[in-house]
Amino acid sequence: MQDLRIILIILGAMAIAALLIHGLWTSKKERQPSMRNKPMGKVASEPAANNDFDQDGIGRVRVVSGRKAAEPVADSRRAEPRFSALDDDEDEIQPARPALKPQPARPAPAVQATEQVPEDEFDPLFDEPERPFAHVEPVSPRGAAEREPEPAAAPAPESQPEVVAQAAPVAEPAPQPRPEPALREVPRTWQDVYVINLMARPNQQIEGAALMRALTVNGFHFGEMDIFHHHQTPAGQGSVLFSLINMVKPGTFNPEAMSSFSTPGVSIFMQLPPPGMAKNQFNLMVQTAENLAEELDALLFDVERSPISPDYLAHCREQLRDYDSQAE
Repeated sequence: MQDLRIILIILGAMAIAALLIHGLWTSKKERQPSMRNKPMGKVASEPAANNDFDQDGIGRVRVVSGRKAAEPVADSRRAEPRFSALDDDEDEIQPARPALKPQPARPAPAVQATEQVPEDEFDPLFDEPERPFAHVEPVSPRGAAEREPEPAAAPAPESQPEVVAQAAPVAEPAPQPRPEPALREVPRTWQDVYVINLMARPNQQIEGAALMRALTVNGFHFGEMDIFHHHQTPAGQGSVLFSLINMVKPGTFNPEAMSSFSTPGVSIFMQLPPPGMAKNQFNLMVQTAENLAEELDALLFDVERSPISPDYLAHCREQLRDYDSQAE
């Protein structure tokens, strides 16, 4: 953008300089008219006219007939230079200046515009005789420009707006709703083990002999992994519903040393059974834990070692109900 601005400034300066040079040159031409602008008849007649004057500028008086007086007019008419584009530019034509020397006062016959020129004075180069004119007015550049108006440029044909054929808009088909993929049920993860902690009161212990009697009354049997299990039947037959372990590591029991055994607490846990009976097994485990807590004067806590609340038990039962619904 900066380069284009500099170029335009340079071109404008050059154009202004050219106009100034042309104006100075034209002014100089007007002050010094060339010799070719002078009428040839006057140049040729000046020596002869000067011979008729004496040193005081008075010429001889001659009687000229009308016939002969018309001839110099015709001769001077033929001797006048013709202004053409080959000799000089139209803009450079200057009016002929009058002679500096005084002309003798002699009567000149009035030349009528309708005067007929004899046939013997016709210029053989032209087919038609030229009509004499009474007075030749100097031609100025401005007058020549006014007399010869340039032909008006033909108006450019109005450009017709180009009509571009446009295809009719085709309505796009409405996008068909994509069928939503069937939501694949994400397999829900279930809690594998439900735990209830049975703990002695603060600063107390659960005695082994009392624990053994309570377990026997509530259907527990000593079995695998050296812990107590609660089966489907009171006789200890069927699958294991829930089990009981010692809270002290390694979590096992020794039935023969229960009289000398004591612990701060035990944990009852239920592994998640097949769908259909989980909720019932959980309710049985809660009921058995409450019976043991009553007999041993102990407290019930959840897996986080917080006191069991009704909300906790309701949450566990709701989960197990949803789990059992898979069996339907």
